[in-house]
This record gives sequence, C-alpha cells and structure tokens, in this order.
Amino acid sequence: MKFGKQLEEYEQPEWRGHYINYRHFKLRLQEIKALKSPTPPSTPNLTTPLNRRQNRSLDGTSRSAPDAGKVYQDLEEEWRRILTSEAVRVGDFVHRGLHGLELQLRDLDTMNQTLLRKRRKISGSSASLHRGDSDGELGSLVDDEEEDDAGEFLELRVLEAVGLVAEGGRRLRGFAELNHAALYKILKKHDKVLGSKVGLGELLPELVADTRLGEISRFESLDEELRRLSLLSSQTEGLNASAEVARLAAGLGSKSTGMGPNGARNTELVLSFFLGCSTSLFLCIGVLLALPETSPKSFSTAYFLTSMPVFRVCFSVLLSLWCMGAVARICDTVNINHMFILNVDPRCRVTPEFFFSRAALLTTIWILVFGMYVVDYKWRVVSPIWSDQGFNQRSSVHFVFYPVFLMLLTLLGMIWPSRICRTRYKASVLRAVARTASAPLHPVDFSDNIVGDILTSLAKPLQDVPAAICYLASPHPQPLKEVVRFTLKGDTCTEMTHHVVLPIIAGLPYLFRGLQCLRRYQDTRDRRHLWNCGKYCACLAVVIVSSVWYDNFQLIVVVSTVATVYAGIWDIFIDWGLGPRELLHWRSGQDCVRRLDSRTGSFPASCPKVDAPAHHDRHFPPRVYLLCCILDLVARSTWVLSLMPITIISRNVVGRVVLVSIISSVEIFRRSMWAILRIEHEQVANASGFRALLWVPSKLHVGERWPPVADKHVVHYEPVSSSAKPMCADASELF
Repeated sequence: MKFGKQLEEYEQPEWRGHYINYRHFKLRLQEIKALKSPTPPSTPNLTTPLNRRQNRSLDGTSRSAPDAGKVYQDLEEEWRRILTSEAVRVGDFVHRGLHGLELQLRDLDTMNQTLLRKRRKISGSSASLHRGDSDGELGSLVDDEEEDDAGEFLELRVLEAVGLVAEGGRRLRGFAELNHAALYKILKKHDKVLGSKVGLGELLPELVADTRLGEISRFESLDEELRRLSLLSSQTEGLNASAEVARLAAGLGSKSTGMGPNGARNTELVLSFFLGCSTSLFLCIGVLLALPETSPKSFSTAYFLTSMPVFRVCFSVLLSLWCMGAVARICDTVNINHMFILNVDPRCRVTPEFFFSRAALLTTIWILVFGMYVVDYKWRVVSPIWSDQGFNQRSSVHFVFYPVFLMLLTLLGMIWPSRICRTRYKASVLRAVARTASAPLHPVDFSDNIVGDILTSLAKPLQDVPAAICYLASPHPQPLKEVVRFTLKGDTCTEMTHHVVLPIIAGLPYLFRGLQCLRRYQDTRDRRHLWNCGKYCACLAVVIVSSVWYDNFQLIVVVSTVATVYAGIWDIFIDWGLGPRELLHWRSGQDCVRRLDSRTGSFPASCPKVDAPAHHDRHFPPRVYLLCCILDLVARSTWVLSLMPITIISRNVVGRVVLVSIISSVEIFRRSMWAILRIEHEQVANASGFRALLWVPSKLHVGERWPPVADKHVVHYEPVSSSAKPMCADASELF
C-alpha cells in the first residue's frame, strides 16, 4: 500500500488537517524535478500554463522570470522551509496536547490527595468510636460516612477521567508517530527524486530534534503518572497494574472497546436508513387512512378512534426513547459530559445506541400493529365477533386485541433485561421520580431538577394513561354509550375522571417542581428559586383555571399568556443562560492553526478574526441558540394547550385526536432541546450551584477544542450537597 493511502487510513478524522500534508509535498517534488531536467539554451516560455504555475512560489506570491536553475534552487529551498514550518507546527500541536494532559493530571492528583485525606479522617473517626472515646462522635461518624459515599462516587469519576487522559495520550502518541513516519518518508522521497542526501542526512535529524517527535520518553512519563494516579483510588487498593487494568477492576469498562470512527459512521447510516423507512411507512398509514372504506354506512370514525389513547401512550414511550438517545448523542458530540452532570453511576455503560435500538424496535412494532388495526377496521379483514352487542354491525371484540398487544409489547420492551442497562439503573430512574414526588423531604440535586421538569412535559401523555385504562376497562365491543361519551369528551372516562383525576395528573408535576424550588430556597437562601417557584405556580394556575372556570375563555387566555411568557423568558435567560453575547457573537476560544492550502501551496497570511470571548465557553454557535429560542417560544405556545381539557379547544373528534397527538409530540421534542442547553449551561457555569466545584471530566471530544487546556484548576474538594454553598459560581474565580 502506498504510504499516502496508509496515512489517510490511520489519520484521526477529527485531527484531519493537522497532519503533515504528505501528498502535497510529494506533488511539489515532482514539479521541482521537472525544472531540473535539461532545457534548450533559449529562454523558456514562461507564459505557458505549466511554467506560470512553476513561476509562482510555494507561498502563492508571484516571482520574476530568472533562469531555470535559479527557479529550481529557490523552489527547493522554499520546499524545505515550508516542510520545516509544517514539522514545527505538528511538534507544537503535540507539545500543547501533552501540556494540556499534564495539567489535567495535576488537577486529578490534587483531587486524589484530598480524597485520601478524607478517607483517613473517616478511618480515624471510626477507630475513635470503637475505642469508646466519645458518645458524641456517633453523629460525626454518620456525617463522615455520608461524605465517604460522596467521595467514593467522586473517586470513580476521577478514575474515569484518568482513563480519558490515558486514551488521549495514546491517540496523541499515535499522532506523533504517524507524523514522524510521514516526515521520514517525504524526506526519503526528496533524496530519491532530487538525487540528494541532504534530506535524511541533515534535515531529518534537525527536524526530529527541533520538534521532539522522536522523544517517546515524554509519553512514557505520562503513562507512569497515569499508573500512579490509578492506583491511588480506594477502588484499586492493593493492585499493581496499568491504568487500563485499574479501570476494569473498578468496573468502569474499557475505553478501547468502543466504536471507532467507521463504526460510528455505519451506525449513523443505519439509523438514517431506518428513520427514512419509518417515515415512509407513516406516510403509507396516512394514505391508508385517506382511502375509502368498505361499507361506509357502518363505518364509525368515533368507534375507530376510541382506542387512540392506548396508541398515543405507546407512541409517547417510543418517542421519548428516540429523544433520550438524541440528547445523549448530541451531548457526546459537542463534549457535554451529561453523565457527570446528571450524577449517573460512572460504571453505567448505557449509550445512545441502546436507546436508538429499543426505540427502533418499538417503532417497528407500533407501525405494524397500528397499520394492521387500520386495515382490519376499514376493510373488515377479520369477521366481526359479538357485533350484536356493540355499537353497530362493524363493531367487534377483537379490535381491542391490537392496543392490548401493543401495550404489552411496549411494556416488555421497556423492562426486558439488558447487560448494558441493568436493573439497578432502571430502578434508579424510579427512585429519581420518587425523590421528585417527595421534594420537600430531602435536598434537591440537579438530576432531581431535570426529572421534575421532564415530568411537567409529560403532563399530556400521562393524561392519556387514565384514558387508556378507561378504554381497556370498558365493555368490548364498544356500546353506543361509550362511543357517544368519546365523541363528547375525547375519551371513555367518567365525569369524575375529567374533573378530578386528569387535573390532578396535569398539576402534580408543577406542584412537585414548585416544592423543589422552595426546598432549594431553604437550603441556599437564593431568591432566584422563589421566582422559579412563581413560574410553576403560573403553570399550575392554568390547570386550575381551565378545570374550574372552563367556560371563561378570556380568563383562560390571560392566565395562559402569562404562564407562557414567564416560562419562555425563564428558559432563555435563566435555564440556558443566554444573552446578547451568546446570541449575537460567534463562539470564541478556537485555536488558530495555519494549515497548508493544498490548492495554492501557501499558508494563510493571518489567523481568522474571532470576536471577543464569551463569559463562558459555550458549545454551540449563536445561530443554534437563536433557533432554539424561537422554537422554544413557538412550542411553548402549544405546550400550554396540553394543560387544558381538549374539549375547550376543539369539538371535532378527528381534530381533537390529531391535536392531542401533535401537542404531546411537540412538547417532548421541546423538552429534549431544552435539556441539552440546560445541561450545557450547568456544565460551563454551574448555574444553579448544584456542584461544589466547576470541574467536569473531559469526554475527550477532540477537534476545535484540542489540545486540551486545563483552564479550571481544582484546588480543593468538598462533598457535593444541595445545602452546601458553592465554592464558585464563575469560572474566573478558579484562576
């Protein structure tokens, strides 16, 4: 295999453009060789296309027309100069990368030493208690044990960060070695093509010494430091092995077994293909719904739609899985460590692919079952059963089997055991919901905050649960009374369910979030939490007004408008932390790398101009934030409809079903978008003060943010608790 092809094969995709441009230098050598060949004594015609190109220097500037020998000599010297500049640039890239990794290790070492002192303190307290030194030390021991639990969890995070640094070191070493080989090959080609010995004899040793590409000892020292830090953790006590073995022993898994760039691309291709096919099938179902049915006189739209609450519940589940996978994938792509921010167990290996695979399976089942239901009811594929007891001669008891079968398969898909998403992780989700429901009784962390907000967005899908139960519990085939009730109310539930149960389901998530805000105010004395509580009280007012004074349209509009504007402003300026700087200026802090232009063979004269840096290093360009703000305000306008009884909005049976389905789906999409920006803001600014430190382990998403620079130095550690006052709320305080 040609070395140029081999170089492209082994390149890191995200570092493409930082490597030595082997192909360009090779082509320029051939052009220089052409000038070295014998020429007639007459003056060469420098107006031909080839000579015009040769008459231009490698930096893109025009030159005069001297003799061919002078041109050859100048071009060879300039070739060497640019190669030297490229090699120095690569060496600087490696040096900055190693420096950033060393700074990260220094911070991790500081945290390890602090955690070690904490463990010794707790061990001393335990020994004192066993000696019976003081009865009063029992309470102190309990507090120390709670701190030890938090410290143990943070130890796993530190060990995970050490593994990420080790991965970065391996990749950076491969980058240096590949460029070292490219430098050797191009200088060997130089000597062969031009008949010289200067390349390998003089230039290569000088460049290797200047760029330090051959100093493997730097990486060996990094590996030794990684090994030492890995063995400091209590999770690896008594172990004498490499950093990778320490990670495996602590249950953190192996980073080397993840998908490479090709595997990720293949996953995206398969995912895109599946989404395209699913969209086509949904369109086919729409065509089936539009086609004329057999026996129009016995066809009842209301009877056909009575089972829609069950189908909507299952659809909301699979849509939530798709959105969870999308949130995780986007966070991974833009270097948002959502697992750390949400305080997920570091040993959890649930990836976006897990959510996508489960969502794809449930989507396939949903399309199949609903399509069969549509075809069966419209064209009477299966003969009716007990039609004399139902609404008309088309009604049949077997129509209930489709939603029941779909519901059972959806439930089975959610609880089916998995080696990746273990039972304890699923149970932790239920515990998070329980913590949200009992908000005033314990401190609130960021994951409780997120779960509470997600529950508020699931108000309409949760209201479909009683409607689905009412449908399944009603007589089958559906009698006339049930069909008439569905026509009037949008489901087959009783009046008590509509006036008591559904408003409670819609209002409880806002009550939980309001109580969380009050608990946060009690713990921090920050009045911002009181204003946040006011936002949820405004949303709760929409539920109360639309349930009690449902005939007062003007009052409903006023209360809904206040709640929508209040919530929209809070989303943009508080939850997302956006302002004119983030919305109007491009992201700053990008490294300026003068790359060689393969078309002109020249370097840019200067680095592109960047705007003044933002207060916090955000992960998206301003156009993304601006678009999200617009979408959030638009979606908020439909979201408020989910808090009202659907009969207030529409009396048409088909219109109600379609509107409820759209409102529920739009709100799930909006909440997913909100979650990404909310987690991002929490990572870069510790906006709500849930963390005692601004430190977040890097997910090693390399690209514009590489080489890593440890710009947040950890100097102290305090166990994170909601009642603890943050050490810093601003990155500048860490310098």
